[in-house]
Amino acid sequence: CNTLPSICPTLSLLSGQYIPMNRVHKDTFKGSSRPFKKIDWQARSKEVRNRIKTTEEQQITVKRLLKKEKVRRRNIAALGIDYEFPGYATIAPKASQKITFQEEEETEMA
Repeated sequence: CNTLPSICPTLSLLSGQYIPMNRVHKDTFKGSSRPFKKIDWQARSKEVRNRIKTTEEQQITVKRLLKKEKVRRRNIAALGIDYEFPGYATIAPKASQKITFQEEEETEMA
C-alpha cells in the first residue's frame, strides 16, 4: 500500500490503506476459517414446487385454470373458430353436495 496508494487497473480507482488493529471490528473476519457451503437452489426450489398442496391451494389452482380456460374458449369463439375441447372443466373435481355437520360426527363416534 505504501508503494501504490491508489492504482487504476480498470476504469475504477482502487485504493488501499493500512488500518490499525484498534479500528478493526472484532467480528470482521468471523467465520472466515469455515468452508463455504454451496446451496443447491434448484433442489430447494424443486422441493417447494413439488410439495403436496393443501385442499385450499388445489382449489385456487383449479379455479385459476378454469378461469383461463373460459377466456381461451371465448377468444377462440371470437375468432370464429368452431372448436370444442374437453378442457379442465370435465376433469375438475365437483363441489360436494353432501353436507356434514361436525357435531353429528362427534356424537356418533362417542
